[in-house]
Amino acid sequence: MKSINLVFFSLFSILLGAQQKQHSAFDAISKSDLVSLATYLDDNVELCFNENVNFLDKEAAIKELKSFLEKNPTKSLTPIHNGASKGKGSHFYIGMLNSTNGKSFRVYLYTELIGGKAVIKELRINKEGN
Repeated sequence: MKSINLVFFSLFSILLGAQQKQHSAFDAISKSDLVSLATYLDDNVELCFNENVNFLDKEAAIKELKSFLEKNPTKSLTPIHNGASKGKGSHFYIGMLNSTNGKSFRVYLYTELIGGKAVIKELRINKEGN
């Protein structure tokens, strides 16, 4: 019985450790909380929708994201992968956004550590499937 409990506890611990870390911006996007999202963005952001890249200031990026979220309200945003540079000065986060209109999007965030704060330098949202 002890060995069964040990195996169960070990598997449970492995599953908890395997959960993907999520950037707080994912929470803001999933709630369409653009005020919170703006606090994570750098003053100038590379914003990309379906491989259409724009370099925008924070205010213009928030307007674009607002328009996107109004057309594609978030049903869920699930983290699927993340990683860091060797020196931990930059990170990336990838998640899958499912909208209430049935569309799915891959969300990619790239952050850099600036002044002790991780700021979003790049945000990509690409439609998945058809």
